[in-house]
Amino acid sequence: MSLAPAMQGTFPLLDLDELHHTLVDFGCQIQLDDLTRPTPARTQAIYEWWMERLLGLRAEDVRRAADQQLDQLDHPEIYRDAMYIGVFQIAFQQLTRPCGLGDFTLNDLTHPTSKRLIQVLSAIVNFNFFAEEQGDRVFRPLEDEFDKLAQEEGALIEENERLRDKIADERASRAANAKLMQAEEPAEQASVDALNDKRAAALALNKTRESVRADMTALVQRRRDIAQDVARLELGVAELRSQIVSSPEKLRGRIDEMQEQLARETDMLKDTEAKERQTTAKINALAQYSLELHACIRILDDWQTDVDKLREAELRLGEHTDHLRALEAEQVELENRIQLLERRIANGRDELVRMRDKMERKKDAARQRKKALEDAHADNLRRKEDLDMEAAEKNAQATEVEMQIRSMHSSLQVELEKGEKAFKRIKDQVTLYSIRLNKALDSINELNSLAPEI
Repeated sequence: MSLAPAMQGTFPLLDLDELHHTLVDFGCQIQLDDLTRPTPARTQAIYEWWMERLLGLRAEDVRRAADQQLDQLDHPEIYRDAMYIGVFQIAFQQLTRPCGLGDFTLNDLTHPTSKRLIQVLSAIVNFNFFAEEQGDRVFRPLEDEFDKLAQEEGALIEENERLRDKIADERASRAANAKLMQAEEPAEQASVDALNDKRAAALALNKTRESVRADMTALVQRRRDIAQDVARLELGVAELRSQIVSSPEKLRGRIDEMQEQLARETDMLKDTEAKERQTTAKINALAQYSLELHACIRILDDWQTDVDKLREAELRLGEHTDHLRALEAEQVELENRIQLLERRIANGRDELVRMRDKMERKKDAARQRKKALEDAHADNLRRKEDLDMEAAEKNAQATEVEMQIRSMHSSLQVELEKGEKAFKRIKDQVTLYSIRLNKALDSINELNSLAPEI
């Protein structure tokens, strides 16, 4: 590409013909007169074509944005064209600023000049070439990142499915445990009530047992007292027996007293034996109650074991519930991350689609240029073959002409030799003639110098 010596900013200005050919190769419908004698309509059409190509904005989009601004005015029909030009300038500046052209104004649209149009188009063309050069460097990392994001998306989807399955299993297990707990809750409540009743009965039996033990202690102490009284009475009887001989009347009165006392003691002993039998019966009943109490305690221990198991199951259920909540929170976080990655992937896909469309357009333009170059190359090859054939004919003719020239040269050489001999001979004759002429002139001069005779 040939460059003009003039430079503007950081981009070179293109030659007029080169710029025209480049724009035509890009597919822009432009004539050479549009560059040399630009009009506002044609210049705006060219800028619209570039804006749609590089920014993806069409003239309808710009006009729609201008119409939205016109809806806020009282008389929109007065400002319609001016509003469109203003919005178009603002939109087109999104393209000119990255191209290194920051002084694009309304005059470039309303009063275009050839020099300014070439400057703007040179900036855009150079920016387009730069974007094409940087396209592969930027597009390749985007594709790699897109593949990486796709792999991460697949991994996250698999992880999400696995977590969902795990959550579903946990929910099913939780529902089953809830059903089991709900089914065992009446039995557990009944067991707890029975346990409380048994505990109350056990406490009552313990109190009764304590009272019976107190009664047994008192009864034993009473038996000891009675035994001491019997021993004392036996001693008295023995003493009385020893005193029978000395005082029968006194002894008889003492015996009556002792008999009465013995009768009283016998009644008391009978009462004590009756109490002892009652106490023995109570002791047997207490022993039976003790056995039943031990059996109840074993049952209560079994129930306590079941209650501990249920509490442990409840604790495990709480742990599973906490784990489920943590998994649900992690699922929410993963879903948010998946949504973020999906948005990033969607943005990446949109960017890739846009870049692919852009690359496809560039590839189509390159294919068209390649096809044009191939057609030109084929034409050049045909022209070369024609020129080779023509050159062969010309060479044959040149050979014939060269032979003719050589023959003419040989004949001319002979003629030249003859001419040289004739020229030498003529030269000699001219020399002799010159000598004679000089002598004649000298003689004439001498005669002219002599005075005439009268």
